[in-house]
Amino acid sequence: MRFQALLFALPLALSCIVPAHAAEQSNCTGFAWPLDTELAWMASGESVVLQSGEELSAPPAKAIVLALKPAKSVTMPVAPGVKSQAIGSDSFSGWLTLSGVKPGLYQISVSHNGWIDLAQNGAIVHSKAFTGARECAALHKSVRFEIGSGPVTVEISGAPAQTVKLAIREAH
Repeated sequence: MRFQALLFALPLALSCIVPAHAAEQSNCTGFAWPLDTELAWMASGESVVLQSGEELSAPPAKAIVLALKPAKSVTMPVAPGVKSQAIGSDSFSGWLTLSGVKPGLYQISVSHNGWIDLAQNGAIVHSKAFTGARECAALHKSVRFEIGSGPVTVEISGAPAQTVKLAIREAH
């Protein structure tokens, strides 16, 4: 009898798992450009894990989990484009550096709310465009930047969580 109950309960339990993942992705529409790759990376359990301040030679072909620090204790390499008063005292901030990025248009997508800046040659690079979906639990927004030669620093300011997932890749 227990075996029959298990056979009945197992499909029911599995049916609850699939809709949970689908529900996470269901509100992830309406972006200004395709973000299917980024959504897949965010959903994947495979990520590069970094602490704030670490360096990568190039953007990986997967999400980056970046551990942030309390915002009020962080001094960014380049002053963020958002006013310090706009960064909540209970929020988190941090950065990572990409040392070997070829010039071009890149998009940086983030899982949580927060300010995304890109710095190069000691100055903030102004964004070219952004898109977002507040209802999307997997990917909050994506920002495009034109990157020149040399290392770049991606800065996240005022995030509500101590870790964020990022996806960085060339825009197509």
